[in-house]
Amino acid sequence: MTGPTPRYGFTLIELLVVMAIIAIAATLIGPVALNQYQRSQQTAERETLLRLLDHYTFTAYSHNQSFTLLADGPKIVIHKGLPPLDKWREGSAGAGLVQALEFEFLRFPQQQMVLNRHGFWQPAVLEWREGERAQNTTLNMALVESGGDDAPRE
Repeated sequence: MTGPTPRYGFTLIELLVVMAIIAIAATLIGPVALNQYQRSQQTAERETLLRLLDHYTFTAYSHNQSFTLLADGPKIVIHKGLPPLDKWREGSAGAGLVQALEFEFLRFPQQQMVLNRHGFWQPAVLEWREGERAQNTTLNMALVESGGDDAPRE
């Protein structure tokens, strides 16, 4: 006489317990992962913005051109030269439009900045918000003094 045949596999209760543990872990980890994804998207948009500003700074200097950056809400519009202020919101090509960008996670207060043909911005600080955090960046590099007698001393 042989004994009972061995059973292989898991019972329904064991499978349900494992599924419940996985569901609890997902509810704990899910919001953290989503928040991290949004932060990475904000970082990607910020890096895109900074690369764009560096690109136009170099272009202004190397091609002896001036540009105007107009920012409001999620939108940045860059014009060649000084555009008429009443047309910048529409992104009119007649106003010398070079590029228009709309950001998902960055918000800008209404501001106008001029990039002269020497590669210097006026005003020199761009401000924006990433979610609840206020951010800004200084766009002009520090001037290097000649070191002569008229140079300021610290």
